[in-house]
Amino acid sequence: MTKRTLHNILELITRTAVVSGEKFKVFWFTKAVPWLRALTPVKALMLLVLAGIAAVLFVALLFFILSFGLPTVESLKDYKPSSGTTIYAEDGRVLGQVKIEKGSYVPLARIPKSMKDAILATEDPRFYQHKGIDYRGILRAALKNIISIRVTQGGSTITQQLTKVVFLSPERKFKRKIKEIILARRLEKELNKDDILELYLNRIYFGHGAYGVQMAAKTYFGKNIWEISQAEATLLAGLPKAPMVYSPYSDIDLTKLRQTHVLKRMVTEGYLTEEQSRKIYDQPISLENLRPQEEPAPHLVDSVRKYVENKYGPDKLYHGGLKVYTTIDLDLQRQAVTALKEGLRALDKRQGFRGRVGFKEVKSTPIQWGSLRVMVKPGEGFNAHVLAVGDTYITVKGRGLVGHILQEDMAWALINKKKSKEDPEFRKPAEIVQVGDIIKVRLKDFDKKKQLATFVLDQTPLVEGAVVSIEPYTGYVRALVGGYDFMEGGFNHATEAKRQPGSSFKPFIYGAALENGFTPASVLMDLPQIYEKSEFEQKGWKPGNYDGRFLGPMRLRTALALSRNAVTVGLLEKIGLDKAIDFARKAGITSQISYDYTTALGSSVVTPLELTSAYATFAAQGVRTEPIMIKSIIDGNGAVLESYQPEPKEAIDKTTAYLVTSLLKSVVEEGTGRGASGLGKPLAGKTGTTNNYVDAWFLGYAPSIVTGVWVGYDNPIASLGDKETGARAALPIWVSVMAKALAGKPADDFLPTDDLVFVKIDPESGLLAPEDAADGVMDVFRRGTEPTQFADKTTHGRFYDLDQGGTGTTTWPKPNLDEISD
Repeated sequence: MTKRTLHNILELITRTAVVSGEKFKVFWFTKAVPWLRALTPVKALMLLVLAGIAAVLFVALLFFILSFGLPTVESLKDYKPSSGTTIYAEDGRVLGQVKIEKGSYVPLARIPKSMKDAILATEDPRFYQHKGIDYRGILRAALKNIISIRVTQGGSTITQQLTKVVFLSPERKFKRKIKEIILARRLEKELNKDDILELYLNRIYFGHGAYGVQMAAKTYFGKNIWEISQAEATLLAGLPKAPMVYSPYSDIDLTKLRQTHVLKRMVTEGYLTEEQSRKIYDQPISLENLRPQEEPAPHLVDSVRKYVENKYGPDKLYHGGLKVYTTIDLDLQRQAVTALKEGLRALDKRQGFRGRVGFKEVKSTPIQWGSLRVMVKPGEGFNAHVLAVGDTYITVKGRGLVGHILQEDMAWALINKKKSKEDPEFRKPAEIVQVGDIIKVRLKDFDKKKQLATFVLDQTPLVEGAVVSIEPYTGYVRALVGGYDFMEGGFNHATEAKRQPGSSFKPFIYGAALENGFTPASVLMDLPQIYEKSEFEQKGWKPGNYDGRFLGPMRLRTALALSRNAVTVGLLEKIGLDKAIDFARKAGITSQISYDYTTALGSSVVTPLELTSAYATFAAQGVRTEPIMIKSIIDGNGAVLESYQPEPKEAIDKTTAYLVTSLLKSVVEEGTGRGASGLGKPLAGKTGTTNNYVDAWFLGYAPSIVTGVWVGYDNPIASLGDKETGARAALPIWVSVMAKALAGKPADDFLPTDDLVFVKIDPESGLLAPEDAADGVMDVFRRGTEPTQFADKTTHGRFYDLDQGGTGTTTWPKPNLDEISD
């Protein structure tokens, strides 16, 4: 656009504005002003009346239009909670339920009068007088909204709140408010007041997963609703307005202020006298240790929910009374959940303290709580308020307990990243928190005499993980944890996370080699070599080892035990990609596998369930059984809709499977997985770590159970931190799970096949050890592949150098196990 054109446009806009302004002046002074001057009070009144009639007609039209398409309220007549679908562990204990109505339904007659009175006084004092709409309440709310110039109150009756909970969304919009009024009027015509109140008390949300008064009483007090005291009733009645704000587990000060409000409302409405109100406020209340409402296997329950809904439809899922029997071992499942959470918290702390989670000014005159007492168990985590910060401690208050975090209990957060030798090893507490901060803590101990608690500084991990345990011969999934926390419909890392397995993929390369002429004693060179470019490396690829060194000649057993990358890539080059990929497929890997040498080091992505299931093929002596989570589904009439039994098939040669297991036993006994040896059982397994410590794995098994653990961030390029290998980040979780799985069971070893022979070999050459050799070791071979030639000890240490064109004088470095933890 030229300057002249732009000038013309601006000039046109200016002229138009001037002309429009002149015309408006003419209209205002010649038409509008004379009309307003001629307006008499009678005409003004008539104008207001007409405007009012128009407004009423508009609202009536809006009501008429919005009344179409609304849900019917007849479904609430003769209401009975739907049974939904119940999911069971293998032993018949309940894992979870899938229901539209959450909570436990109780009839109004079982709800104490004090609870009903407190709710009515607080939420809807004219409940038994109005017809679903409290016009006084609406007027009062409207005035408050006008004063505050925003929507702060809705003036909703209990009937309106029930329609919102059952039929509508909680959004604050004018259109939804009209729908709410229409449905409330309809509901009052269909149900009597007691029925409406009963439904409301069973559907309203009280926080922490508690729906309805019965579930709330259990969650907060560990009682049935008919057993609660007046003080407990008034505390509960204050929660529905903002459950997480007024929760005693969030802020006891706000809880007591809200209870005071409830008691004042009860006095105002004539339910209590002032004296009774004071006595109730001072009544002792013992809050239970917060009982988590989440199921022990939420990711599996959610998988079952999706499966049933997709196959049978939502009506069958929510109203069919289905029973789904799974393969889960509930005790092992609980241990897997605990182990994963503890392992992820430990890893997260190694990355440092991220700081406070909130801030609240410390009150100079604290609120008097009366006799409120919170039951807290050692190890339970919650938010705490920082009251004071000393040189070696922090004073905090949480869940009604006041106490200290001592230096040793927050040392992980005080570690100083030293820039010079003179810098102190630890920071001062004042460098990480200040008075008023809200921080995460865990209760360590409580001194009843001093009424003083000690806490451990904590934080919620950002890192994720997964655990899968499978019974090898049946394929039964005995435990499945899909992440640190769970949200319905959320991501299940155990079944959906496609991640690079790193070195935990190596057993499939070694298994293929053992099927194609190699033995555990075959010798390859751990040497640097450059390969052609791949989809991951565009300039040519030189595989290195975790410790940055090359150790020269070594047996296959040693190479896998020490997770030597260069040896594994060289081995894949010798056997060929096709044979390696075919072997992995037979074992159970179903995901796409990269057709290049990076496959040797686990560059192709797999899920934790998939990889664990493939390892189960080794544990089952080459027998492959697809993983099974659901044993049977039975409908409300007792008819079996579907059932599943293991269908084992021989996938790989059982002798090969034993040889792979034998190699993986060495990983545990003398290699990167030696952290598992403390269990004192025959075990086989493999660590896995990807580039830049993005993923950490440990897959391992005993003859009776296989467990896989993955740890990583949802961001597929985020590092777990320096030296956070599979041995450090994943193996401790695996050990904790397997300790539970193998507790009380005999130390059964893996059974060799008839096609195997054990001979003593020379550890350096892989040949037969001379009879007088002191350093000979036993190794296992497929019959007919064992060495027949004795090692020549006179050339010991020179054989490989000469073979590589050397002079026989080179000394290869010895492995340092502390540096090898891939």
